[in-house]
Amino acid sequence: MSAAIVIGLTFAAGLWLFAAAVWPARQPLQAALGQLRAAGRPRRVVAAAPAGSLAGAVGRWAMRRLGASPFASERTLTDLAILRRPAELHAGTTVLCAIGGGCAGPVLWLLGTAVGVSLPVLVPVWFLAVGALAGWLLPRAALRAAAAAARRDFRHALGAYLDVLVLMLAAQEGPESAMELAAHAGSGPAFDDLQQATWQARLSGDAVWTALDDLGRTLGIIELREVAATGVLAGESGAAVRKSLVAKARSLRTASLTAAETAARRQSQAMFAPLVLMGLAFIVFMIYPLVTNLSVGAP
Repeated sequence: MSAAIVIGLTFAAGLWLFAAAVWPARQPLQAALGQLRAAGRPRRVVAAAPAGSLAGAVGRWAMRRLGASPFASERTLTDLAILRRPAELHAGTTVLCAIGGGCAGPVLWLLGTAVGVSLPVLVPVWFLAVGALAGWLLPRAALRAAAAAARRDFRHALGAYLDVLVLMLAAQEGPESAMELAAHAGSGPAFDDLQQATWQARLSGDAVWTALDDLGRTLGIIELREVAATGVLAGESGAAVRKSLVAKARSLRTASLTAAETAARRQSQAMFAPLVLMGLAFIVFMIYPLVTNLSVGAP
């Protein structure tokens, strides 16, 4: 009976996949209008998924059928932007991990059948549901961790950018040109994004502060948006801008040092228990021969 259920579900899933491939769903009107409105805005360049990537192909199919909302929430899109990772690759990875986790139920049933153990139907079903849920959530958790590390690196680079920017302003350089020159003072993903933002601001004729605010919103960097807000509030007064940016650079350095000290303290606390156990093991190793000799020499 269980084998018939599994075969029937597999056949139904195959028919559904065939129908979805032959008659794809139409794109919602709201999504199409949103793409038209956003066509003229400067976008951050994100590499597309490789042409031969299985995860990319599965992700494109899943987003075409189910839409982007099940895979790419606002926070997920921000995390993907800071990592320069395409949304279809994340969607495909999520679907494949969910399918792989869901295979835990059928694999368990097959193993039980092979060894001659009759399992209740609910046991493979529960393993299938739990494995699929774990596979669905695992790529999102990994994405959150990678994005947090990327934002930490961006904040460190932003502190260096502000230091160079303050030096440019102290040399009587204009705010707009100083921001563009400071963006070319370093290399890496963060400085590439800052260079692109300043260049797009020059081409579009907008203020550089507006471009930095858009970049901070896209990447989820609150500190960058605060820098842009500082420039907007300070206006065109070079002295006020320099004073505000000096204060912001100092606060970024303080926050970075505090985070580093907290991480080092946490690692030290994590190493305390292994060191204690190692010391106890060494003491036992040293006194074991003495205890053995005493027990042997006792009458």
